[in-house]
Amino acid sequence: MHELLIDSISWERVNLTLEGHAVSRVLPEGFSACEIVVINPSGTKEVSLGQPEYSGERFRLRFNAMRVDDLYPLTTGSWVLHVRTGDGEPTALGVDAAMSLPVAGYGGLFSARRHRYWILPAAQRSTGACVLEVNYSEPEAHPNPIWHLRAARNAKKALRSLREHVYVLLFNAIARSVPKNGRRILFTSDSRPGLSGNLQHLHARMVERGLDRTHTLHTSFKPNIKAKRPLRDKLLFPIRLATADVIVLDDYHPLLYKVEFGKNVRIIQVWHASGAFKTVGYSRVGKPGGPTPFSAAHKNYTHAIVSSKHDIGFYAEAFGIPESRVIPTGIPRMDLFFDDEHAARTRAAVHEAMPVLRDRKVILFAPTFRGSGPRNAYYDYELLDLAALHTLCEEQDAVVVFKMHPFIIEPLDMPARFADRFIDATTSREINDLLLVADLVITDYSSLVFEYSTLNRPMLFFAYDLEEYVATRDFYEEFTSFVPGKIVRTFAELLDAIRAGDFEFEKVAPFAREHLGHQDAGATDRVIDQLILGGNDTSGGGRIL
Repeated sequence: MHELLIDSISWERVNLTLEGHAVSRVLPEGFSACEIVVINPSGTKEVSLGQPEYSGERFRLRFNAMRVDDLYPLTTGSWVLHVRTGDGEPTALGVDAAMSLPVAGYGGLFSARRHRYWILPAAQRSTGACVLEVNYSEPEAHPNPIWHLRAARNAKKALRSLREHVYVLLFNAIARSVPKNGRRILFTSDSRPGLSGNLQHLHARMVERGLDRTHTLHTSFKPNIKAKRPLRDKLLFPIRLATADVIVLDDYHPLLYKVEFGKNVRIIQVWHASGAFKTVGYSRVGKPGGPTPFSAAHKNYTHAIVSSKHDIGFYAEAFGIPESRVIPTGIPRMDLFFDDEHAARTRAAVHEAMPVLRDRKVILFAPTFRGSGPRNAYYDYELLDLAALHTLCEEQDAVVVFKMHPFIIEPLDMPARFADRFIDATTSREINDLLLVADLVITDYSSLVFEYSTLNRPMLFFAYDLEEYVATRDFYEEFTSFVPGKIVRTFAELLDAIRAGDFEFEKVAPFAREHLGHQDAGATDRVIDQLILGGNDTSGGGRIL
């Protein structure tokens, strides 16, 4: 007879919630200090799922299925749920008879790129205990009847594997032979050609504070995310990486996930987004472009920064790391929004570069991309009625600045006759400068809403494909109640909202209060002092693939 029964199971992205009750209507003694664990059938391995919440006779446990076994998912097998209190014997959790497990809807199937990870809560037939049935299948070799194409693919794969092996060997040799001195800092990106965004703010502030005289500041970049590193950089990068005491990066950086760092190395992810909006990383397991469940990507970060406590759980989920490694310092590149002098200089510089913006209403059109990544990113340009938008600009003495996402392969075809009212600023890497001069922003699913909300100006959300985007990409919070502005579904509705001044502007200020924990210009110094120069006590290090 089980003391505790599971009676409710639900999924939210990669998070599984189990709820239940005590058979005797009273939770067992010591339950407030217990944890729920899973044990494999042979009893040789036990993994903690965490400490449940409890109230009266009820208990609830929510855990990330991608981050339970030393930051990785459970391996294939039948894992039996138990309650462990102190040093006593664990007690199996039962399943309420009304649940009729297994049934459709309770299982989590994460399938993408020929990988399948399946975790299904079920009732063990012999005992009635609740078990997690886990199955993971590796991708099979892609069938190719044309032998020479298959041989070419295999040769390319072998060459890539050889390069990675040489890279790891070089890294390990340098890491063992060159002692750390605590003062080498590497700023790096796999998608930026140089210092920009958060990296630029941090580097410039360290130089301004004279820290370049006490520390060695190295940089390593690529022309863009699609480009290959030049031969010199391929040799130099593993050396810089192996000798660094602190590594500061932004965005996805695959070379960092292939080596194992020492416990004294700090790896700080200063992700370019300023808040949690559309899902990224492990939140997208099983969706197009998402990682495989047992990927090592992101998991060696010792720290990741966020704009507020509200986002800690979302970023920990995305990177597959403990919440203790996610620090709400604020975002360095947002400091300029709270620095009046800096903002004034930036606006003047933008007006000098784009004089047509002076003394006119500036509308910034800045949507995100569609597709699963940089190799197939696109935007549905055919939905834009540029002639009608140009007419509106003439009516309101406005200029539209187009800032398409850098991933988008096909550029915007802008007729020359609209050049007096339209500017294509897509090649401008830093969007914050444009936000400072914009009177209205039109976007869809871009995280720029966090930065722009600090200016207390109106936004419109042209979400023409919302249902499809939710199905393929999804959000951390429900879109229609989250965004700080009016949602329009057609371009005609968009033009009507601009003409009527109907932006639902009252949503902006509450949004900024909730999602920006530090409304000041101190984020850059907090990251430097707390993380780059200091560092919280976390369990860092990665693993060799």
